[in-house]
Amino acid sequence: MKNQELNIGKAIDFDFNKSYSEFPFDVFPISIQNLIQNASNTVGFNKEYLSAGILSTCATAIGNDTKLFNGSYTSKPILWLAIIGRSGIGKSHPIVFSKQPIENKDKRAYVDFKDLLKDFEQQESKGSKPRYSKHILKDFTPEKLADTLQYNEKGVLIFKDELIGWINSFDQYKKGGDQQLYLELYNGGTLTVDRVTKEPIRVEETNVNIIGGLQPKVLKKLAENNRDDDGFLARFLFVYPANPQPFMFTGNHIEELHVQNYSKLINNLYEAPSRILRVSKAIRDVYIDWQHEKVKEYHDDDLETLIQAKLQTYVWRFALILECITQSTTHNYSENISIKSLKDAIILAEYFRLNAFKVNDRMLVTNPLDELPLNKLDLYKELPVEFKRIDVLPLFDQFKVKGGSINRFLKSNLFTVPKYGCYKKKYI
Repeated sequence: MKNQELNIGKAIDFDFNKSYSEFPFDVFPISIQNLIQNASNTVGFNKEYLSAGILSTCATAIGNDTKLFNGSYTSKPILWLAIIGRSGIGKSHPIVFSKQPIENKDKRAYVDFKDLLKDFEQQESKGSKPRYSKHILKDFTPEKLADTLQYNEKGVLIFKDELIGWINSFDQYKKGGDQQLYLELYNGGTLTVDRVTKEPIRVEETNVNIIGGLQPKVLKKLAENNRDDDGFLARFLFVYPANPQPFMFTGNHIEELHVQNYSKLINNLYEAPSRILRVSKAIRDVYIDWQHEKVKEYHDDDLETLIQAKLQTYVWRFALILECITQSTTHNYSENISIKSLKDAIILAEYFRLNAFKVNDRMLVTNPLDELPLNKLDLYKELPVEFKRIDVLPLFDQFKVKGGSINRFLKSNLFTVPKYGCYKKKYI
């Protein structure tokens, strides 16, 4: 048994010397992998965006019902995910699809609520007024969030097409209050909201997942208002594909079998028995080896230390979510975490580490070339230092920059115009 545990540790150490620049799809069961591939083939969903959406939806479906105790503290399935890509690249479609099983659940709950409300209004002797308990929030205030959570013990998912608009709306009513509130919610802590004309709200155990989109050009705004110093920014997991392809209409649809399998998984997660998952010594030792190694590796850089501190917390959350997915797929429920769930959790952490580095590098950008899409950056490198527009049109065509994009590119601050029709590169 001891030799087996040592072999497990060595195998995992070997895996974590790799670089995970693309979302590791094989952390999911084969049925979900098939869904992701089919969605990519049929409707052109970006596989990384869809994978993040599925992970977020699964975390929401688990909610407060299942937790993980690692020997020192308890973890909940709470993920803050930011999907990064230019406007029009197709960020929203995969996320909207991934959360559809929860939307369907909210739709059914609303129909039931309306029926109960109708009966309530017709009763002469009235009891408690029915409440509509939903799981997805889009437009809300902190008070509305608290009100929703007090009637939904499972928890909620905050979904925003553009996260920066939501973040910039913080503190409309109370300076510094909203950001601090969400810092508390990150760990599933107690939420208290005082109200002037109504009774205060207190929710002892919260579970708030967050997912939404961000455009690369607004990333620098994430660090404003002290968000890079108070840990708010570091709590986000970023999905930032290297070169996402444009969203192309196909006229096809995702095969119904995959949609049904996915909906069944989400429903199974909602209905799974409440439990606290435990971590064996062998699995805990593997985590210790990884955590100790990474803490030392990133100790000398403040940013890398901060990212590591959040990722070592997220590993347990990933392990919890992946274990629940596996158990709900096989209908084999237990209170144990498998070695595969921990291994895959650490692989996910390494993927999100690279994305965190990429985002932080982007926020520090001072060279305009670093903000260009890959095809335009390659085009810029190929252009002569000085050129006439008519002479380089074949290059534009080669790098798929066409029509009005040519004019916008040449009018950018990357070039000077010594005389009409002639251009000179500013950056060589």
